Amino acid sequence: MSRDSSLTTIDYVTERLGPRLHVVHPSDRFLYLANWTSNDLSAYRIDPDTGALRSLPGAPFPAGTHPRGVTLDAEGRFLYAGNWGSHSISVYAIDPEAGTLRPIPGSPFPAGPNPRNLRLHPTGRFAYVSNAGGDSVSMYAVDQASGGLTELPGSPVASGPQPRSIMVDPRGRFAFTANAGSTLVSAYRIDARSGVLSVVDGSPFRAGSDPRFVTVHPSGAFAYVPNQRSHDLSAYAVDPDTGGLASIPGSPFKTGRCPFQVLIEPGGRFAYVANQKSRSLAGFAIDRATGALEPVPGSPFRTGRHPIWPTVDPTGRFVYIANKRSNTVSGWRIDPTSGALAPVPGSPFTTGKRPRAITVTASGRFAYVGNERSDDVTAFAIAPDGRLSQVPGSPFPAGRIQRA
Repeated sequence: MSRDSSLTTIDYVTERLGPRLHVVHPSDRFLYLANWTSNDLSAYRIDPDTGALRSLPGAPFPAGTHPRGVTLDAEGRFLYAGNWGSHSISVYAIDPEAGTLRPIPGSPFPAGPNPRNLRLHPTGRFAYVSNAGGDSVSMYAVDQASGGLTELPGSPVASGPQPRSIMVDPRGRFAFTANAGSTLVSAYRIDARSGVLSVVDGSPFRAGSDPRFVTVHPSGAFAYVPNQRSHDLSAYAVDPDTGGLASIPGSPFKTGRCPFQVLIEPGGRFAYVANQKSRSLAGFAIDRATGALEPVPGSPFRTGRHPIWPTVDPTGRFVYIANKRSNTVSGWRIDPTSGALAPVPGSPFTTGKRPRAITVTASGRFAYVGNERSDDVTAFAIAPDGRLSQVPGSPFPAGRIQRA
């Protein structure tokens, strides 16, 4: 898998939404999961025929205090874990055959207070970390041979209060943070040579109350931010020269209660928003010229309790979401013309306790759900019609995922 400014379907799903509880290796051979309470990483080999998981030799691998999420470089050579409690980033080299993890020299690398989210630049040369407890963003150069991190001049750069996440646009020109303790979104220009962030003129930009995550359209032309306390979605046009954000006519767009995350399917035609307190998934058609949103037929769509982290399969045909307080996953087929959703047969599907995220393999054959209350992983095979069936041996034990 080469590093360039274009994104494959699986790149968009896993990388553009950012670090998760668990990630699948680009080869589809391994799965890695962050264990918040046991301060380590579970690692598994994926059976290519059945999707069953087998713990790798040496797993679990030690991390820092309270690893919050994991991400991989595009080629699957290195894994990065943000350690919330020890204010650091653990970096591991991945054995290409065995999948095992080896801390690289110098790991863990210092970050700011409570790092939430490490984002790699599309070139793989730079990395950015939002520090929720430090109201800042750490900037790093990435050693292409070792995966090591070196802080860039001026790091960290100031953000708004409690930056929930950082997003880099698909072409690697701009970065954005949603600042949860405010009504603000910060925007930065990325120096193409040095990787250093500089604040965009006019930043921070106004959002709704308690903005959570920035999702950038695959074209890079638009950005969308769910606002948890004002129960709406801010939509912006991204200035292609400066990175400035201009409110799109009609913004903010109403969602359900407590919108958490915006998922844009890889074709860039439709957006789906998880509404945690409404038990629903809102669907919107995206005007490709203006970025404006129009509800798709039948929206909103019923989910279980506390839906979180929607994802789409690599074909762009199915949407899945974990229902954290219902112990289920809901699945729908996407109408390719209207964007409307129809439940896949058998939906919702039973998981372990408190499912927090679902990840689909690049092949589209298997899906994995990390369950933070039962400390395990539910593994599903995906049928051609999108239905999920648990694979033999599921669920598979993990470390202590549950947060104290």
